[in-house]
Formats: sequence, structure tokens, C-alpha cells
Amino acid sequence: MNRKAVEQYRLSLFGRMVMGVSHEVDNHLSVILGFAELIQIAGGAEKKAVDGAGKILAAGERINAIIKQFSQYVRPHAPVREPFVPGDVLAEIALFAKYDLGRGNVTLSLPQAFPAGLVTGDRRDFALALLALLMNGTEAMAGTGGGLGLSVANHGETWEFRVTDEGPGIPANILPRVFEEGFTTRTEPYNSGMGLPVARFLVAEAGGTITVGNLPDGGCTATIVLPVRTSVR
Repeated sequence: MNRKAVEQYRLSLFGRMVMGVSHEVDNHLSVILGFAELIQIAGGAEKKAVDGAGKILAAGERINAIIKQFSQYVRPHAPVREPFVPGDVLAEIALFAKYDLGRGNVTLSLPQAFPAGLVTGDRRDFALALLALLMNGTEAMAGTGGGLGLSVANHGETWEFRVTDEGPGIPANILPRVFEEGFTTRTEPYNSGMGLPVARFLVAEAGGTITVGNLPDGGCTATIVLPVRTSVR
């Protein structure tokens, strides 16, 4: 595994999510166009015009934020060590993944509140690793849908990010191979077998570990553990 493989996977994964981002942008554009028409019709009704202008401004600012966030995460880059709030990153990637999850009838559950504290590492690589786990969990429930859970814990010296799905679990003969580059049991064109290997590479670069296993009552869990102070090699 090397950075070239990471960036190829990054472009592939975010390319897959372009439809979802376009959907979000389209929603906000509808607000802009609708209220622009309302202002035109309202004419001299000053309060309606002011309210409509405020909604147009808010929708425009939201579009700008979505595009900036998406561009930041998709752009190939050299790792940059920086402190960041993990909850902010999780909220952003959940927005990017929402369309894919909904299309697969998957419901993502995020914590109502995130633990205080910062992760120090590469923000964009952290996002990519978590997205890989979310997409992996989603694919495990292909055809049936189900719940996808993301929990976050700060244990003082380590952070723990856990993704759980309600799929059938991983067969015992396949479990030892899930981190092999290019290994996949899926047949869809976008399943390259690189999600978990890339996630493990990035987590290891940040000084952490990633494990995957089956849950006692069915489903799978993938857990990232990072030191509170991480570093990029």
C-alpha cells in the first residue's frame, strides 16, 4: 500500500458520492429559485421580500459550504498533521454519504453528542478511513437495508470510533482476508476491494489500529482506535 493507491481510492469513492452531493446542492438551489420567484411576485410586499432574500442567502451559503467541503476532502494531498474536532468531520462525511445510504435503504445513526477533545492527524485521511468503513457496512446490507451505527468514545489516552451494521456478518473463511488489497466478494463495478486496506493503511499512519469482527447476534463491527495525540509519518 502507498499514497498513490490511497489517492486512487479517494477519487473513486468521492466520485461515487457525486450524485449525493449533487442532490444536496439541487435541494438548496430549489430554495433559491423558489424564493427568488416569490420576491418577484411579492413586488412591494417588503417583509416577504426581506424574508425571501434571507432564505436565498442562507441556501446560497449552504451550497458554498457543501462544495468547499467536498472539494477539500476529494483533493489528493500530502498528509498534514493538524488538530481537528472529530464530530465536525463525522457530520460532513455523513452528509456526503447520505444519498448512497438512502439508496440502499440504510439508516445511519450518529451520536447525539460527541465527546470533547481533539484528534491530531490528517483530517482528510481520517474522513476517508471512516467513509470506507461506512461504505463497507452499507454494502454488507445490500439488498436488505438496515441500521448502520457509528459510536465515538474518548477514553482519555485513546479515541475509539466504531461502525456496526446489521448485515449477515463475515464468513469465518473470509474474515482473515478482509484487509487484503483487491480482495472482495462483491461484483458491482465500484467494489474494488480497497476500502478496508486503505482504511488500515491510513489508521496505521496515524499511529492507530483497526479491527473487524462479527457481532454475537449478527452483523459486523469495525473499530478504529487512535491515540489522543496522533502523528503522520
